Amino acid sequence: MAGENPTLREKIEATLSSGGLQAAFQPIVDLRRGEIAGFETLTRLAPGSAFSNPGELFDAAEKSGTLWDLENCTRAVSLEAATRWAGGTKLFLNTTPQVFSDSRFSHAITTLVRNTPGLTPSSVVLEITERSDQQHIVGLDEQVRLVKAAGFEVAIDDVGAGTSGLNRIMALRPHWLKLDRELIEGIHRDRVRQNLIRFFLRFATLSGVKLIAEGIEQNDELATLMDLGVVYGQGYLLGRPGARDQKLAPEVVRFIQQQKLGGPLGQQPDRRVVTVGRFVRPVPCVEAKRRFSDVAASLLRDPHVTGVVVVDGTRAVGWCDREAILRGAAESRAGQPIGFLVEPGMSTASPETTIPDALELASSRDERHVGRPLIVVDESGVLGVVSVGDLLHAAADLTRDVQLRFAPLTGLPGRVLADEHLSRIFRNAPAEPGSDEAMLRIARTHDVALIDVRAFSKYNERMGYELGDELLRRVVESFRRAVGDLGEDVYLAHLGDDRFLVTAPSGMLDQPLRAFAESFDAGELEISAESGDESRLITPRLRIVLLPEASRWIASAHMLYRIWERWQRETPTQIGTSEVYLVTEQSDRAHLRQSA
Repeated sequence: MAGENPTLREKIEATLSSGGLQAAFQPIVDLRRGEIAGFETLTRLAPGSAFSNPGELFDAAEKSGTLWDLENCTRAVSLEAATRWAGGTKLFLNTTPQVFSDSRFSHAITTLVRNTPGLTPSSVVLEITERSDQQHIVGLDEQVRLVKAAGFEVAIDDVGAGTSGLNRIMALRPHWLKLDRELIEGIHRDRVRQNLIRFFLRFATLSGVKLIAEGIEQNDELATLMDLGVVYGQGYLLGRPGARDQKLAPEVVRFIQQQKLGGPLGQQPDRRVVTVGRFVRPVPCVEAKRRFSDVAASLLRDPHVTGVVVVDGTRAVGWCDREAILRGAAESRAGQPIGFLVEPGMSTASPETTIPDALELASSRDERHVGRPLIVVDESGVLGVVSVGDLLHAAADLTRDVQLRFAPLTGLPGRVLADEHLSRIFRNAPAEPGSDEAMLRIARTHDVALIDVRAFSKYNERMGYELGDELLRRVVESFRRAVGDLGEDVYLAHLGDDRFLVTAPSGMLDQPLRAFAESFDAGELEISAESGDESRLITPRLRIVLLPEASRWIASAHMLYRIWERWQRETPTQIGTSEVYLVTEQSDRAHLRQSA
């Protein structure tokens, strides 16, 4: 082996000195927009090289102790090819952990980028690749900290394979994770792989990390990843290594546009859920290449501006506080691009991000950055910012609102929302007979049903509150199965304890409610319990009071509940089957006369 190393070293030195290295660029695609978000630079060998492929070259450099020299050269070649880099796209540079951990690395890469026209650290992602089985390399953590402080973002490659495991992710806190091809291949046929991607997506959402799915080669793989909610993709299907000015093939763009990005980004928003989009404030955006002094001058003209969002094209790069900008302009950096001030680690959120998720995202940041606002972005670019103070106020309001408006046990609308819903229904009822307005409202009349579990309090006493809660959840599940085909026309609310409210356009509820009662009774909910010396069965049964076209003859929620209370008193509590009781305006009046 000792005689082999000098030969390898000589071959490597000849390759480096002869200009035998070239850079190729493979696109990384934003699957929301159907456009290129960045390029990964890859090393290619010139014709006539002493090595058959780049992998053989890097293996030889590792054996001969010349890996630093080789990677220093590949970085220089890549950055030279990236001169006058287009705004709005990221440049991903590969680096092995051994070289990244070298004490010279952060200074060397910062100097190279500063000397490359058109580039700033904020536009460069340093990608840690795997060529070693070592889980921890001395000095790597420190160099990652230094390059982050200089404004670079960091990515971990091959996540899900090799040693790019959870320990390394937790230690280095990267901005990007590149999911290994092993996880992507055949994902459309493998639910385990899909569930693992869901895990990474949830982690990324709460930690402010971006995911890239690597090695996409089939349309089915791409469609599945988009359905899961993966935003960034890379692979031969999307684009092969080539020139830096390459475009996406038209058929790729068409395919992406025809798909619907799923997961957290593609779901239809639930109007009951409070999202950060409600609290967005406008904010000045400045290009990363703009000089410190120019930005500072604009801030001095407006004392109310607390900071700016730095952008590269339409893409957010980071947040800069007012004080930091003014300090930088007063120092020797006044003529430098403001992109050199930005520290990566910014938190971005879509307008659909929920308040709890936004707070989780904000709290996962480094302690120095916890107070920074969240930058809200969508496909068009930066929408504005949301301050941590606004998030805290929203969370406090949400907590109070949830307590009053939603039932914690079932997640259904509670009494407050149910009453608001009934008010909207009942407002449509009164109208002069024969009028056009009356005819319109007849078409919008609603049936109302009220449901309770017979002798539920006794059930709770004998069986315990935990089983009582489980019983209520089963009521909701059984109801949803019975009326599933009716879709959004059916409104279900949990009024408290064992009481539920259902509304739907007239004529829709009778048969589904009877099917619900039958399916509930057939659900084997009999539970044995001891009562004194006797063993008996407690068999939960439902009482359903259905009021057809209730919105035509009931004026308010209060009136509805009074009618329900009367019929609860008159119907038996101990009965062998669930029952549906029809209550009409005529039957209720007759019932009142009989009671009187």
